[in-house]
Amino acid sequence: MKSLSVKLRVILIGLIIFSYAEVWGADWRYYGTNEDGSYFYDTESMARSSKNLIEVWVQSAYSEKGISHWVREGGKGFQDLDFSLTLLELNCAERSARYLQIVFYSKNGRVFYPFDNDEWQLIAPDSMILSLHKEVCK
Repeated sequence: MKSLSVKLRVILIGLIIFSYAEVWGADWRYYGTNEDGSYFYDTESMARSSKNLIEVWVQSAYSEKGISHWVREGGKGFQDLDFSLTLLELNCAERSARYLQIVFYSKNGRVFYPFDNDEWQLIAPDSMILSLHKEVCK
């Protein structure tokens, strides 16, 4: 029963995300799910700044486990977390990524905890960013 509830929640989150796409003019394409949530990238705003560098917006729709993770890491302010938008830069040749911006949104639409970090990190095996890398660095 719990599995059905999780699947229904993921479907509902997906529908909500696609409704946001209409408002924002984005074209969100699903690229994976893990225990922390479901992940989408915006095909409309992808920009290639050089042969190997791609900037892409990612939307993370968090599961209860994903929200719990952020509450543990960032505090009680994340209890009302709904989703985040992250601007990533991927280096296709070096299989690395850096987070240019992360903005979190609460269930009532409040924006909180903006985050900037521009340090390059190698992409971990079996990670959601590796799934994204495979999708956009074809």
